[in-house]
Amino acid sequence: MKKILMFLVLTALIFNFSLEACSANNPLVCKVTTDKNEYALNEAVRFLFTITNPTDTPITLTFNTAQIYDFEIVKDGKVVFKWGIGRMFAQVITKVTVPANGAKAFSVVWGMVDNKGNKVDVGTYSVRFYLVNNNGGEATTTFVIGTPTFTPVFPDVTDYYTSKYLKGLVEKGIVKGYPDGTFGGTRNLTRAEATVLIMRALGIEPINYTTSSFSDVEVKHWAHNYIEEGAKRGIIRGVTSTQFAPQRTITRGEFVAILMRALNLTNDTAISPFVDVSFTYFGYREIATAFNLNIIQGSVDNNELKFYPNDPITRSSAILILARAMEVKE
Repeated sequence: MKKILMFLVLTALIFNFSLEACSANNPLVCKVTTDKNEYALNEAVRFLFTITNPTDTPITLTFNTAQIYDFEIVKDGKVVFKWGIGRMFAQVITKVTVPANGAKAFSVVWGMVDNKGNKVDVGTYSVRFYLVNNNGGEATTTFVIGTPTFTPVFPDVTDYYTSKYLKGLVEKGIVKGYPDGTFGGTRNLTRAEATVLIMRALGIEPINYTTSSFSDVEVKHWAHNYIEEGAKRGIIRGVTSTQFAPQRTITRGEFVAILMRALNLTNDTAISPFVDVSFTYFGYREIATAFNLNIIQGSVDNNELKFYPNDPITRSSAILILARAMEVKE
């Protein structure tokens, strides 16, 4: 029996999910997500399983073996892959403490094979994750395996999934690419670019401003009108009262916070599962809400979920987050 299972660091991609209380007497919330909702054959399907503790008290889970979770993948009501370590002869006690107002996370990848090692076929699949302890607790989600064909919108973006979202955003006039016809997905997003993206996503067409509120944004700057309009509407702010820093890279945390506020999606009671997003972070609620709405996912490091809010965000990552946020808003 071939089992392709390994721990991986996940990207800031996410989609279908399920939130469930782990048991009637347990306040923990379980969630499983896939990094995409549609895959081509032979792609890796990445799962993120999180256990969130919304209370002010740490909760310790005790497992009777080294195994913490199982999962199974089902198609048409039949189990095609089931992960489960056989029970050990000697009892092994494993404890996992879920911090107060925090989470523990587990990431795995499935290589699209059944339990006999055969490649699976196209279709709609569901995955069920469940805790292997006395508290129980499970979460499920669905995803599609297909054979997508597409024509790239930009010659330098050959990934179907990114191209699918880019196509929709290009058709709406939100994304236009560079003058040479490329998209530059691996480049870091600038503050000027982020402003234009968000303003276009809101459907705001700026007027022609003949003056600038920021000394480092000339009237002839390509994003001047968008920056000026965004500042006057309170959607974006300068780095100082007179400086905007249009070419400065925007961070992952800044982009998500500004986007969520602009789309009015923030839940003021949302709890962040990310260990690197403290309660004092200015975009705490926005990032927490984005996770709960499946707009962002984060990466797993030693069973802790991280978002890396201070890292620069690439243009491709920003586009995916923007597209998912717009889907939620619609």
